[in-house]
Amino acid sequence: MSVKKMKKYALVAPDGGWGYMICVGVILNVISISSFLNCFGVIYKELFIQLKMSSASVTLFNAVVCLGVAVSGLMTNVLLKYLSFRKLGIITALIYNIGMFGTAFTQSKLHFYVFQGVLQSIGQGILTNLTFTVLNNYFVIKRLFAVSLVQTVAASFGLLTPSLVKWAIEVYGFRGCILLITGVCMHTIFAMALMQPVEWHMKKVEIFEYPEESKSFLVKDTKFATIMEDVNASVNSNNKSELVSIKDGEKLAEQSKLKNFVHQIVDVSLFRTYFLSNSCIGVGLCLFSEMTFIIMAPQALYSMGWDENEVAWALSLNALGDLVTRTLLIFMSSLMVKLGSHQIYICGLVVALGARLGMLWSDNRIVITAFMTILGFPRCTIIVLMPVVVGESVPLEKFSSAIGMLYMFLGLFNLIMGPVVGAVRDLTDSYAIAFYILSSFIAIVIICWTIELFYKKTKHKRLPKKDCIQSRS
Repeated sequence: MSVKKMKKYALVAPDGGWGYMICVGVILNVISISSFLNCFGVIYKELFIQLKMSSASVTLFNAVVCLGVAVSGLMTNVLLKYLSFRKLGIITALIYNIGMFGTAFTQSKLHFYVFQGVLQSIGQGILTNLTFTVLNNYFVIKRLFAVSLVQTVAASFGLLTPSLVKWAIEVYGFRGCILLITGVCMHTIFAMALMQPVEWHMKKVEIFEYPEESKSFLVKDTKFATIMEDVNASVNSNNKSELVSIKDGEKLAEQSKLKNFVHQIVDVSLFRTYFLSNSCIGVGLCLFSEMTFIIMAPQALYSMGWDENEVAWALSLNALGDLVTRTLLIFMSSLMVKLGSHQIYICGLVVALGARLGMLWSDNRIVITAFMTILGFPRCTIIVLMPVVVGESVPLEKFSSAIGMLYMFLGLFNLIMGPVVGAVRDLTDSYAIAFYILSSFIAIVIICWTIELFYKKTKHKRLPKKDCIQSRS
């Protein structure tokens, strides 16, 4: 029996085209935000001495930064109701660069906290949210490839930053170095100008619909249905968000002012499925551990008697390991889709835990340098796979809210546990104990996430046959 098909057309994400210009903008933003992070201790070493900042002060600063990133990232959705995407991005880029420029002339802890801690963190939170959201909207089928590509190119620049920073400090001093970094960061303004609305570049794709009387003769293809759901989600993300905002507006009119304010900032629908999951809390805790480790690692090497050349070499090898891993992700993206980003993320955490313990248990400089190189792999998985893990855990239209929630947890972790780790280091005068504490956080996430994945994998065995078939379909 022949089945008649009715032709219809739909607009889908470009997965290319202007999306590659979006990749250029994302690369510029990632370079400006994260490429100099591994040199943080080297850049601000002399400034911390001048300002008499202890380890507790540094970790408190880190907490202020992450809290600013968390709050600004969470408020991005609210701000987008009043400003267009590009207008908000350009304003945020200006704030970010004012913070970086002001840091070069700071003479007190208060000024440092205001410029580097508050202004830059606000800019970083909103820029990060906007950057990954627009990349997520432009790429659906090739999302993992696009994320790997932009992160790899950014990491290539990061491979040069230790030597570049060392040269700039020797020639211009640390304040001149900060001004040069400001010049690099000003490219974020151009990057945000490239972020055109995805509606301008949608592709027209032909789709087929079957008449009602013919549907009983068709067998549903699960894989095709999944692809079409992703395509429809990319097409209707903006329309759905508008419909959700209208429905929410009707409900919020009946609720209290406090609930109205909370609903505007936080997407309540994510509380049950995402808020308390490892994709949110676990990733946030791992990011906290990794960021704190990166900041403290150069200071720990200096305390062991390493000179600037040795520290710069170790950081360069760490960036090399990161770059090699990101390059492999580009060519292995199809394989990674089959394995699952969550499983690969856990593998990266296991390597991070083993490499950190190996580095702590050795006094040999060659061995420590080797483990620093190996740590580039988990650093890549923790940072690069973050948007992919979140993207696979929530619907497309909820991505921006989910990223905001993740950064909220990151800020809370840094605000509460950051000063504690710094205080323990100051009281014990040992970086090793601080690193053991940071490694224990990763161990906790590995255990909890492994249990979660095992539970989900065996869940169908505990269901009746009918429910099992429905859950798989």
